[in-house]
Amino acid sequence: MTYEEKVKKYAELVVKVGLNIQQGQKLMISADIDAIDFVRAVTKAAYDKGAVDVIQKLTDGPSSQLKYEYAPVETFTEVHDYQKAEIDQHLTERVAHLRIYSQSPELLKDADPDKIAANATAIGELNKDFARAVGRFDFSWCIVAFPNIAWAELVFPELKGEEARMKLLDAMIAAVRADQPDPIKAWEEHNSNLNSRAQLLTEKGFDRLHYKSERTDVEIGLNQRHIWMGASAVNADGVEIQVNMPTEEVFTSPDFRRVNGVIGNTRPLSYNSAIIDDFKLTFKDGSVVDFEAGKGYEVLKNMLATDDGAKRLGEIALVPDDSPISNSGILYYNTLFDENASCHVALGRSFPGALQNGKELSKEELEAYGLNQSLIHVDFMIGGPDLSIEGIHEDGSKEFIFKDGNWVI
Repeated sequence: MTYEEKVKKYAELVVKVGLNIQQGQKLMISADIDAIDFVRAVTKAAYDKGAVDVIQKLTDGPSSQLKYEYAPVETFTEVHDYQKAEIDQHLTERVAHLRIYSQSPELLKDADPDKIAANATAIGELNKDFARAVGRFDFSWCIVAFPNIAWAELVFPELKGEEARMKLLDAMIAAVRADQPDPIKAWEEHNSNLNSRAQLLTEKGFDRLHYKSERTDVEIGLNQRHIWMGASAVNADGVEIQVNMPTEEVFTSPDFRRVNGVIGNTRPLSYNSAIIDDFKLTFKDGSVVDFEAGKGYEVLKNMLATDDGAKRLGEIALVPDDSPISNSGILYYNTLFDENASCHVALGRSFPGALQNGKELSKEELEAYGLNQSLIHVDFMIGGPDLSIEGIHEDGSKEFIFKDGNWVI
């Protein structure tokens, strides 16, 4: 395929499978200007599918760097009424949302960690109602990526410029199955496999899981009413959507109160365009009581200080080491891709849909069941070829879910 054909095919897959745009729907696209080719292709595909309005919210990486360099820290704490009003209107109208990652994961590596923390807190506060609606799948939403040169050169340091960007684009297209003869059918089969795996785990009804590897030794409790979820979701209008492309995971939200032990990362974490790596978190009775980091210590420290929920788990996700992105050998430095090469967990906000009737419960009721509440939701990777996971039943009996990094059930 030519570059134009690749971009068009990728865009059509996102619109038809990821967002599953319906006749008469509105769509908001948030992206960096480096992804403008893809933004235009998605816009065209959305109108072709029946969208009545496609709204574009574009940012510019270098301009963001200038803001972090020159603007005072107080600027990053500001939340404006017009921003809240826009979110409220979008929630009322159930506007579909597409987020396109395209900037380098190291865009803000030299930025003041205090400004990064202030911005993260302000954005979290601004988006708290939006984030809750996201977790309930009140509307269609999807997260994808499109490469820029700086990101591509980080992933493929032996290449430069457009050569690197095209190689990263090809890798992304393969990861989302857009390179296959019938991508839509490929996703139907993929969804079926992951959803079947999720149903099996739900039926197992484990009380807790024990993770063990060279970097991790932790026990994570599960609620009696927990539900494992697969690749696709169904929004409030009964429309099936694909919220992450790519995805290889089945996931649930744990009982955050019952987490004890040590969890260490196995891939770098890009948080607000700054890298955190070689870190470990020690949990006691559900909260982080100690931590260390070889890189990005201050960024990690500030992230954990966002609120009480930032020190607790909101998600656990299972991904075999023998998965397409892992087998590609590519380190993307981006959670959207790297989390689908490895088992991962998330600090922060849980998913109401991971609990029976959870979408109908208030934040207070969810927390009473052990589902964490927070302004953040940050996934990081903990899997690898040496990870084992045992499922433990209430009576103490055990069975392996993972051995040597892969499924055994």
